Amino acid sequence: MIEKSLDIIYNKDYLVIVPEIDEIYIDAFNYSFGNVLLLNDNIDDTLFVTNFINNNNFRRIIFVDYRYSYEEIMSNIRDEIEYMCIFTKSLGALSEQKNLNMFNKIFKMYKDEIISKIGFIDKYFYETYNSKEKNISFISLNIPCDIKTNKYDEKSIGLLNDEKNPRHSFYNELSAIKLSNKYKVKLSEINQTTKEFLELFNISNEKCKKEDLLINNNINLYINFTDSIPLLFIKSMDLGIPCILGNNYLLDDNNYLKEMLTIKSDDDIDEIKNKLDTVSENREKIIKEYSKFREEYTKKSTKTIEDFLEKKARKVDTKDSEILLSVIIPVYNTEKYLEKCLISVIDAIPSKSEIIIINDGSKDNSENIIKKYEKKYPDIIRYIKQENHGLGYVRNVGIKNARGKYIASIDSDDTINIDFFSDALEYLEKDIDVVIYDWLTVTNDDFYETTALDYIFKEINRYKGLLYTSIMPSTCNKIIKKELFNQLDIKYIEDRFEDLSVNPFILLKAETIKYITKPYYEYYIRSDSIMRSSAGYSMIDVIKLFETRLEKYKSIVNINIDEFKYYTYSWRIEEYIINQLYTIEEKEIKEFINYLYKELKDITLEIFNNEKYGKILDTLKNSDKEYIIKRNKSFKEGKLEEFILNARKNNNYFKLTPQILYYGYKD
Repeated sequence: MIEKSLDIIYNKDYLVIVPEIDEIYIDAFNYSFGNVLLLNDNIDDTLFVTNFINNNNFRRIIFVDYRYSYEEIMSNIRDEIEYMCIFTKSLGALSEQKNLNMFNKIFKMYKDEIISKIGFIDKYFYETYNSKEKNISFISLNIPCDIKTNKYDEKSIGLLNDEKNPRHSFYNELSAIKLSNKYKVKLSEINQTTKEFLELFNISNEKCKKEDLLINNNINLYINFTDSIPLLFIKSMDLGIPCILGNNYLLDDNNYLKEMLTIKSDDDIDEIKNKLDTVSENREKIIKEYSKFREEYTKKSTKTIEDFLEKKARKVDTKDSEILLSVIIPVYNTEKYLEKCLISVIDAIPSKSEIIIINDGSKDNSENIIKKYEKKYPDIIRYIKQENHGLGYVRNVGIKNARGKYIASIDSDDTINIDFFSDALEYLEKDIDVVIYDWLTVTNDDFYETTALDYIFKEINRYKGLLYTSIMPSTCNKIIKKELFNQLDIKYIEDRFEDLSVNPFILLKAETIKYITKPYYEYYIRSDSIMRSSAGYSMIDVIKLFETRLEKYKSIVNINIDEFKYYTYSWRIEEYIINQLYTIEEKEIKEFINYLYKELKDITLEIFNNEKYGKILDTLKNSDKEYIIKRNKSFKEGKLEEFILNARKNNNYFKLTPQILYYGYKD
């Protein structure tokens, strides 16, 4: 169940909106589907649900039954969302006007193609419409299975029909219990009519709390031919209490249970009375046979839900790891900063954690510093020494050797705030996929906070704000569930910008993200930093790899791909590739451009033709816009070298910066 008070960012295929209905349905939707959000019937909650959907990332919204507020929600959320509906009422329940009105509203939205699919809980309802309409599904909900054989009162019969709205079968059940003259009836609520009926016929009865109605009985009765809830039968049987039903499809595949537990008519009091005696005599055999039925029911339930969603259920590794967190620290010639880094991690690390320090062929004094701390903290520090391969390779080695459920990576020339892990601990224990922090950027002269959530998306969609921000690919401001790497079977590229080759896909795969708006990662910009040097070739390679991986993992992309490519590629192509042409040695230009054409021509043209790119150009001054248009035309015609050389010669050119490509030109 999605906790409204827990400020988590969601990236999921669907969200199930459940109104105020029977509690057993709420539990079943949560167990069967997950991703359930309860909607209370008031204006404030309708507004909350609307904002919740807009601020997170769902491809489909599944409404349960119908409420007027659904149409209000649909009118105020993103256009690209698909709507589906699940109807919980039975076909017989349409005899009540309110249920008929509810279904007519749903069916009209379906016929108007506002709702793409309807799922029916009642099989008879499904069979009626499946032969006439497309995209109609049967859904068998499930609840946790724990079949018990508790002690029970041989005289007690639980009556599961709704006492607030009793039908004639309700009073026939009471009459059958009186006719048997062996049992007392247990009821959770007794209205005036029922009270008078019990007194008139002197029926032995016991009033109990609603939550105690099913338990400790010899048998439960649920003879309802119009609006039955199959889950009440399942819940009763799971408790080890046989439940007698009206003639119901639920037991069609088990002849023994169908014969023992169903009656043909709720008008035949003698049949109900005789069934009570038969079930009581065969109680143990019924429960034993039910265990086989229950296993098949679970399989069938899972299948119906997967068919409705047209998606396999996500398999999650539920094994508890003895180690909660593995902190990976890559080291390469950082003796000046390493000790400060290690102290900050050791001071912050929680219990049930390990620190993996990987020395990537350092030639300075880094190893001596590592060994000093390894000796001092042997219970938490593991040291791996290897020949130099590069940061991406080191990250892969760290993940392979990590024993923790979660992975954090801290670069050895940076530090973290002492609360980096403690503030995240609550969310790690709640099984959140990724925790993300802001960071503190520190230069030789100054420091400033850099937010992980880009402000242009803050009020639109927080997930996109994290996915598209310029610091998104960084590994270091994130705590990531190791399972995500395993599910994707993904590795970092062994080159510069290695983070871009993996972390966007981690965020695309992650279903739950906690964003903590505190600058707890302390990132130091130094003159010898790899990101400060020319890196055009590396960026071409990593974007090429990214494009290949995007094709591989497109099944997990729950966003507009053109938009995603624009924010991922546009500023990197401009900043790290094209803008390099104005500053590199003139003799290198030809070779660099040839490499660009060979590896990235189609992708670059795709960005130039992106609708959002065009809108950004419209914000430029006319002269700057004209320059970029001519430059892009020369690229398309294979004349970029000539264009760049001419611009350099005249010292007259315009660069598109990341800020412009995100926000447009501003004076």
